[in-house]
Amino acid sequence: MRRTFLSQMIAGAIALVCGSRRSFADQANADGMPGPWYLLSASGDEVRVPQHRMDLRFWSESGELKGAIVSRRNGGTEMPLAKSAFDGSTLQLAMQAPSGKSQAEMPTLVMTRNGNKFEGYWTDTSGTKIGPPLKLVRARK
Repeated sequence: MRRTFLSQMIAGAIALVCGSRRSFADQANADGMPGPWYLLSASGDEVRVPQHRMDLRFWSESGELKGAIVSRRNGGTEMPLAKSAFDGSTLQLAMQAPSGKSQAEMPTLVMTRNGNKFEGYWTDTSGTKIGPPLKLVRARK
């Protein structure tokens, strides 16, 4: 009886440890993150996407989720994000610091999955919400 219980506990622990080792890219691919997205105000229209928005693109590279801001003014040139991570429910990203500012000073966008979109805020280095609520929606073709 004890041996069976011990075997089940060991098997469960192995499954838990191995199952949690999926990379962000694997998780992102499984949950449909790669591709173009629109960052809108929380009240922004998802059908008639406003011109005042930020366009983002995510992809998988070497087992990691990568992302970029897509410029609509400069013919679609991309500015890589300094940080992008997705654990299956929470997405975090940070823009590259401009010259004269350290990366540590840059705010982080923290968004939580809500159905087929994400909702969240920019946060400062202490984790305090800054700015209005935002949502991230899949770009329409």
